[in-house]
Amino acid sequence: MTKQDDPILTTRDVAARLGVSVKTAQTWIEQGQIESWKTPGGHRRVRASAVDALREQLGNRRPASNQAENAVALVVASGAALPSYVEAAAAAGLRAIGQSDPLNAMLDAGIAMPAVIAVELMRGDWERLSMCRRLLHSRDLAHMRMLLVTDMPAAQLEADLGGLSRIALLPAPADKPAFAAALVACLSLAPSRDQDALPYPVAANEAARLRAVERTGLVDSASDPEFDEVVQLTAETLRVPISLITLLTPDRQWFKARWGLNAHETPRSWAFCNFTVMQNDAFVVEDATADPRFEANPLVTDEPRIRFYAGAPLRDAEGNALGALCAIDRQPRVMDATQKRRLANLAALASNRIALVTRKRLDRWNRGA
Repeated sequence: MTKQDDPILTTRDVAARLGVSVKTAQTWIEQGQIESWKTPGGHRRVRASAVDALREQLGNRRPASNQAENAVALVVASGAALPSYVEAAAAAGLRAIGQSDPLNAMLDAGIAMPAVIAVELMRGDWERLSMCRRLLHSRDLAHMRMLLVTDMPAAQLEADLGGLSRIALLPAPADKPAFAAALVACLSLAPSRDQDALPYPVAANEAARLRAVERTGLVDSASDPEFDEVVQLTAETLRVPISLITLLTPDRQWFKARWGLNAHETPRSWAFCNFTVMQNDAFVVEDATADPRFEANPLVTDEPRIRFYAGAPLRDAEGNALGALCAIDRQPRVMDATQKRRLANLAALASNRIALVTRKRLDRWNRGA
């Protein structure tokens, strides 16, 4: 293997490649789970082959079955409650791992790939809430379900975690029988691997598309004036209050740039852009309340109360659809041919900027920067 085929990665690159936080990647490198060396400036560097070897190792540790007797359960709770919950999980037939520290729990989750994670989450516990959010957003834990033993209302949790489709709630405090039963029931919340059962269309090359999204390194990156400029220009050109550059991950619609909207992301199941990436030209919904595909969508029934949507796919240099440039209005409207052409041109501009960012990132890998 040549150096070009096996590029040098920074710690941040390692985190992106494995779908974990930078802190987790740093810990794994320092623990020797990924072979590394230090530059004269004291920065850790890693070969891509070492990262890929660990990723394959982690993938082989995923549960082979959704049945409780073959599943791993990670239990995160206070020191006082942890022994009881671990015993309950074991009594339910799961292979239980107990942890009280949120950081160590994230490390254990990355190594064990549990089928279900049970978390004692009480009001004001921001560290565990942040941990839950990170675990739910992890690409490698897209198979995972979560049980929250909590005193927080469902509405607050949904606002904090971005949807409860993979989460079961159990009022705190919980006794052993209730906890064990809730864990087993939580296993039935698995996201379906059957594409026909998903509430949105998925392309035949979805796996390659997701790898292309990962390759950009843009998901969860900081705001960038070059992309912010595109959504502002789109909103002004098409005279809409909201414009977004979206990227579709396995379970999220993440906004690389946004105009007129405060949210940073939505669950993927809510994304109009699922339909946009399936075609070559603009996808237009003139009135979402009159479209059976979207009339019950939370983005339609609640804020931002989408009525009009127009999206054009964003593609990488190989033609993979990464997400969309979309224009949104709170009022129904019609889009003419000229406006569709302008949206397509702006999407091409955004695609070119994505391709440039991706190329620069790959060049940095090859130089070991």
